[in-house]
Amino acid sequence: MYITRSNQTCIYQSFDSSFVSALLGPRRVGKTTLVQHYAQQHPKYIWVFLNMDDRAERSRIEKNELMAIIQEKAEQRIGKGQKIWVAIDEAQKCTALFDQIKLLYDQFKDKNAIKFILTGSGFLTLHQLSAESLAGRLELHYLREFNLQESMIFKWTKKVLSGESLLDIACDQNNMKKLEEHIASRAPLRLLTEKALSEQLIWGGFPEVLSSEDTPSRHRYLSNYLQTYLEKDIRAISTVTDLNLYQKLLEITAEQTGSVRQEKEIVEALGCSRDTLKKYRGFLSATLVYKEIYPFIHRSLKRIVKSPKGYLFNNGLMSYLSGIDDETILQKTGLIGHRFENWFLKELQVWLDRENKRSEIYYWRTSSGIEVDFIVEKKPFVFPFEVTYSDRILDKKIKNLTTFLHEEKNASIGFYLYRGIFHYDQKSRICFIPAWAMN
Repeated sequence: MYITRSNQTCIYQSFDSSFVSALLGPRRVGKTTLVQHYAQQHPKYIWVFLNMDDRAERSRIEKNELMAIIQEKAEQRIGKGQKIWVAIDEAQKCTALFDQIKLLYDQFKDKNAIKFILTGSGFLTLHQLSAESLAGRLELHYLREFNLQESMIFKWTKKVLSGESLLDIACDQNNMKKLEEHIASRAPLRLLTEKALSEQLIWGGFPEVLSSEDTPSRHRYLSNYLQTYLEKDIRAISTVTDLNLYQKLLEITAEQTGSVRQEKEIVEALGCSRDTLKKYRGFLSATLVYKEIYPFIHRSLKRIVKSPKGYLFNNGLMSYLSGIDDETILQKTGLIGHRFENWFLKELQVWLDRENKRSEIYYWRTSSGIEVDFIVEKKPFVFPFEVTYSDRILDKKIKNLTTFLHEEKNASIGFYLYRGIFHYDQKSRICFIPAWAMN
């Protein structure tokens, strides 16, 4: 069964455009499946599928034969017949590819004769591929692992939920009645959504992991995933000279997800230089397994803690690397909060992926310890989010939100995401959202 992705509409709109479309995301999140589904919806198009994991295809392209390959597979010359649609997997692995795409795009753009769709499990700029070659010609989109709604549909219900995103509605302070009605409409699926959320906190959103029902097979998949990532993605980077060190950094990143980065302690634990740490961490980000959230800087600059917080993107990998895959143990050790925060960061990213407007995710912390977990900036507006696994309203977190709302003039409403009930406090301008409603 194909699962409609949350940001599929904007991705397919890009596929329909004349620009080169690039779809980036970690391994095994469904990029190729999504492109193939689009192709199945357009069977009359002439399709050419290439994969840069294929040495033979990569070798020919390195000999400047991309045009020849396309014409052979399409069985026609470009511009002398029907438009050709070219889908290329793992595009970042062939440095010779992008100049040739640029030449073909520029040569045939006025004839609407060819369309390129690129997918990759790393930034296309990882090898400085697209920044120079495809500037002004490229539309970039992301595909994440399954979010809460997608995993619920995948596992337990075939019901496709329609309508606006909860976060789109919530960010309109004058629409609280509509938000209440939206959440109420999701209530019949609450038990399934809470079940899906529990799985997301332990196992993340890889489709293959969610389709398995037993812990040993899930661990085997995650082990194989990690080894494939190290052997195929990281070993191919010539400046990564120590895979064991890189894997240790992954393990430390899993342990410290959601915490402010402690550079000195990490350098000492790894026994490497700061330059090596910086370089390897850059590859974690570039291969889309890790994200850093930087402090939100406003007018009170001297009060802000400036170190970023780091997040390993997948809770399943965190379970595998840390050896903790039990929700009860995570609750007893207090680690469940970081898993909950990590899950919600993904929900925020998927939400922001749906539109082309520039947006950023930050956190806010003063030197006196007042902190807000996430700040979403969608200029000119700013939206603060406090996130807690608790089902209670915690005074400290309310104080954090009210302090931020008082100090930031562009923030008109704050959000408290937890496992309690929905309500909106008009006086404090805080909206309390149950986590299950994120479906």
